[in-house]
Amino acid sequence: MNNLVKFAVSSIAGLGLGVISAQALIDGYGSFFSKNHGPWTSWPTAGTRSSNPYVRAHYLIHNRLPISQFEINELEARVDDAGAPLDANCTYEIKGLMPKARWWSLYTFSQESAHQTALPKRAGIGSQQVFYHQDGSFRIMLSTEPQTGNWLVPAGSDDLVIVLRHYNPGRSITNQFSFSNLPTITRGRCR
Repeated sequence: MNNLVKFAVSSIAGLGLGVISAQALIDGYGSFFSKNHGPWTSWPTAGTRSSNPYVRAHYLIHNRLPISQFEINELEARVDDAGAPLDANCTYEIKGLMPKARWWSLYTFSQESAHQTALPKRAGIGSQQVFYHQDGSFRIMLSTEPQTGNWLVPAGSDDLVIVLRHYNPGRSITNQFSFSNLPTITRGRCR
């Protein structure tokens, strides 16, 4: 009987550890299948033949399909620059420059918005809609409260994610998958 209990406990512990480690890989923790660039995470093999089940699961679990990195490069942020999870009840300042690409878009989504048919009108913004500073940098505010200038609204309140897409990215991105400058995400006031 003692061996049966040990077997049951070790089986349950092994199953739990397996589920936790698989979920961590799917979410991009560690650098096995994803690359971190500050608060931004990229998936270099997404949309390629060398993609693996964890990368595919990452996209499918969030009701998205991976896109070829030679057409569109996608990064996502689930945390701010301080490493705190994004919270729809807080205001964030997204600012900086963008790597070379024909154009780019920035949008928000959440687990809630994956099941919604209509997203908030300001849940996304594109490079042609942004007001830029003279040096080419920009500032976008992410908040549920109205903001002046460039303003995004969170697409939901649960598991908030900011997605940055570069369309027709420059060769420096597609060849080395390196990013010299990405926007910062700074938390402001929370409700």
